[in-house]
Amino acid sequence: MARIGKMLAAGLYFVGTTAVSSEVYVTVAPVSELQERVTAEFPASAEPIETSLLSSGISAEILSIRARPGDRVPKGTTVVQLDCRETEFRRDLALQDLKQAEIQLQFSQRQAARIAKLAETNIASEELKDTRATEVQQSRVALNASEVALKEAELQVSRCAVSVPFDAVIVSQLASVGTRVSVGHPILEIVSTAVDIRARVPFDHAVDATQRVEFQSGQQTVVVELVVESGAVDTGTGTRLLRFQPQSAIDPGIPGVLRMRSQTRVLPADFLVERNRQYGIMAAVDGKAEFVERPNATLGQPVRVTDLAPDLLLIREGRFKARHGDTLVIRQ
Repeated sequence: MARIGKMLAAGLYFVGTTAVSSEVYVTVAPVSELQERVTAEFPASAEPIETSLLSSGISAEILSIRARPGDRVPKGTTVVQLDCRETEFRRDLALQDLKQAEIQLQFSQRQAARIAKLAETNIASEELKDTRATEVQQSRVALNASEVALKEAELQVSRCAVSVPFDAVIVSQLASVGTRVSVGHPILEIVSTAVDIRARVPFDHAVDATQRVEFQSGQQTVVVELVVESGAVDTGTGTRLLRFQPQSAIDPGIPGVLRMRSQTRVLPADFLVERNRQYGIMAAVDGKAEFVERPNATLGQPVRVTDLAPDLLLIREGRFKARHGDTLVIRQ
């Protein structure tokens, strides 16, 4: 009998400890207090919209370089001056050829008019009349050719001065004063001061049009606006390109971080628990633990709870231990 009494006592003790173990000590907080906006960060950089090599348009010697690496130069500024004497000589010759063509045309027109009058009285033959008319046409063609040649010579003269085609920063100098450069020889490398912010994000990352996006580099933070989301995905990295326009000035080439803060409020990813192969969150309802399934949740990702009441109490400490139906002891 004594042995049976001890066994009953042990059984009662086991039952008692089991009952106590179903009580889980937890802390809770309402959904409205735990929600936060999602902030995603991606490496980014301020890339110049334009990059150019300023090259020589003629074969000539460099007389002067008026901007050096690091200088900022506005659009239209002459930064390189080439020796233009040979080119100007050719322009002057083209101008003289044009004047000669004008004189020849005037002479041919006078001759043709004189022969035409003589042909009316049969003093000059029709053949001579046609010859003079043809000479007028030939002189007119020669004049047109001379005009084109002069325009080409003037264009060559304009290439003696190398100007920047946009507001730019000089990146590097590729030739020096005194060097004779050929056509197309690069002299200065420049980049535009106008930039866009570029970042590569996972191809399935959803870009919310309402979210606030910032580019941060060091102590500088600039608000940016989405320009384009590339429709092409890099198969090697599984990412797509996003381009943003900064709302304030930023130097080209600066590296930084793109911060995309969503307006949608979510729970931190670590609130997600797994029960019976289902993902969800643990809530406290009338002193009991309740598993609230989140069928669209992904492990490691923030949890959407916009469908839940803001005052619903969620379990904070003890959420991984609590099971559906457990009695909760809520600590402050």
